[in-house]
Order: sequence, then structure tokens, then C-alpha cells
Amino acid sequence: MIRLTDAQLHELMQAAQTVPYDLRSAFLEQVAAELRGRGNLGDGLVHRIAYEVTRSITWNAGRVVVEM
Repeated sequence: MIRLTDAQLHELMQAAQTVPYDLRSAFLEQVAAELRGRGNLGDGLVHRIAYEVTRSITWNAGRVVVEM
């Protein structure tokens, strides 16, 4: 279990709003995987990881190639 402060949870939810709705579950799973096992979850670390994952997911979603 990952414990976040109210401020950290708010930051995470703000970042999630920028992710396409259908990818939010994947976003939250990836953020949890990145945070798991880290000792001190400071506000800066949670912010950095949330937005790194956001960029990664939205970048990859934009690169989907449709084959005809």
C-alpha cells in the first residue's frame, strides 16, 4: 500500500486530469509501480513521477499508428 498525503493525492489527481480518460487506469498503475518501494515519498517526488508518467502515456497515445 502506498500512503499519500492529501496534498500529494491532489497533485496526482491534477496530473491524471491531463491523461485521456481511457488511459487513467494505466496512468495510476504506472505511478504506483514507480512509487512502490521508495522510502520517503516527498511532495516533489510524487509531483515529478506523476508528470513523467503523464508525459510518457500521452506521448505514447499520440504515437499510435493506424494500419489500413
